Amino acid sequence: METTNGVDKVVTKKNGFHKGPMELYLVRISPACRAVWLYVIQNEIPHLLIDVDFSKGPKQLPPVFRNQPHQEVPLLVDGEIIVFEAQAILRYLSMKYTASAGFGLSLQTQMLCESVISWSFGELLRSVGYLYVFPQFLEGYSFSPESANEVVVEKGLRQVTTHLEILENNYLEKSKYLTGSKVTVADTCAASVLVLLEWTGFSFKMWPKVDSWLTRVKQQMFWDEVHTTHNDFVGELERANLVQR
Repeated sequence: METTNGVDKVVTKKNGFHKGPMELYLVRISPACRAVWLYVIQNEIPHLLIDVDFSKGPKQLPPVFRNQPHQEVPLLVDGEIIVFEAQAILRYLSMKYTASAGFGLSLQTQMLCESVISWSFGELLRSVGYLYVFPQFLEGYSFSPESANEVVVEKGLRQVTTHLEILENNYLEKSKYLTGSKVTVADTCAASVLVLLEWTGFSFKMWPKVDSWLTRVKQQMFWDEVHTTHNDFVGELERANLVQR
């Protein structure tokens, strides 16, 4: 174990050369980044976290981004292999390092897990994040004039409730988790998106199965550690009286 700038990292030897851990580039408030980070920690995969600040402009991004056509996070660099998009990163990690740990035992469960992950960071995130939550709090995602922004937010809310109905009456009708009786990466990904609703003080009381499921998923080991930035931001919104409880 070596320590550099306060960051612990595992160093292994291959053919007599030192090879450091993979690098995970992330923005900690991002649902997709949090899901990947949680998977890495839970499966004890040696890694180095590198925070990315897009607000400083492309010239200030880490060097690995300069030759990438998709300058986005999460981004994983494992030796000569570069992987972007959370779903692809999770698949890569499960194939190379964990023998599909967290994706279920059967092929049927694994494929359902993959499908839910894709849905979580696609349709669900568009509705929860880009249409409902972000336009209310992040200037870069709001619409002008204000009346147009309100229309977008209302549309987002309608879509959010539709997704919650699907989770309540289909996935969780007879199961504790989205793919069966045990928590999988699918649960982590969907929950990492849904907790964005905490920015608004959203109540899940109309969807009791979803509410209970979300509580169970948040009890996973390392969940609180990975969601520290998210929780701190929610706390700031509450202190500013921007969250209605």
